[in-house]
Amino acid sequence: MRRFIPLLFLFTPLFAQSLFAQSNEIGLQFGRTVSEGRRFQFDGFPNNVFEEGNGYAAGFTYNRKLAGGDGVALNFHLPVFLFENKAPEGTFNQSAFRDSSSASAFVTPGVQIRFLQPFFLQPYVFAGVGYARVAQLTPRNGLDDIEFENEGTWGVSAGGGVDLVFGRHFGIRGEIRSLTAGGRDRVIPGLRLDDPSTRWTATAGVLFRF
Repeated sequence: MRRFIPLLFLFTPLFAQSLFAQSNEIGLQFGRTVSEGRRFQFDGFPNNVFEEGNGYAAGFTYNRKLAGGDGVALNFHLPVFLFENKAPEGTFNQSAFRDSSSASAFVTPGVQIRFLQPFFLQPYVFAGVGYARVAQLTPRNGLDDIEFENEGTWGVSAGGGVDLVFGRHFGIRGEIRSLTAGGRDRVIPGLRLDDPSTRWTATAGVLFRF
């Protein structure tokens, strides 16, 4: 018994550290935007509407358990997400766009609710509010010179996904995320613009728990 006590003091911190290690999670994700982007209609071409194309989406997420355990858990959720804004293709004045694409970025800390732990399929939902750096259309010389220019504004993200977990430290993920930003594009004479404030992304990736 006396020999067991020192061993208990030795292994208890290691066991506690093992439990604590599962409180943190990092995810790396990649995919595409799947919702409609900006819609352009130039004066003099009433029957032609040109749409912004879908591009890549990529993100990094960090989650830390705040409360809960088996069944349902509440996590702190910190995502950093990017998506591509692609200039409309096939427009009569395609050369007016200085850049073929630009990126918008979101950092929106919030909370995540995870279900069915420790089952190997774990669905989750999340929401957060923070900062967005959004590519806005900026006219330099009317319709003949249009540029994407990044501007800071508020941002909101929300959505959900499913993790397929292999063991205690690794898994794969599928996720749908909405990214909403404030601010509007500047009015360009001769151009009618429908600019949805929310873009949806579909991503897949890997996760590491430690």
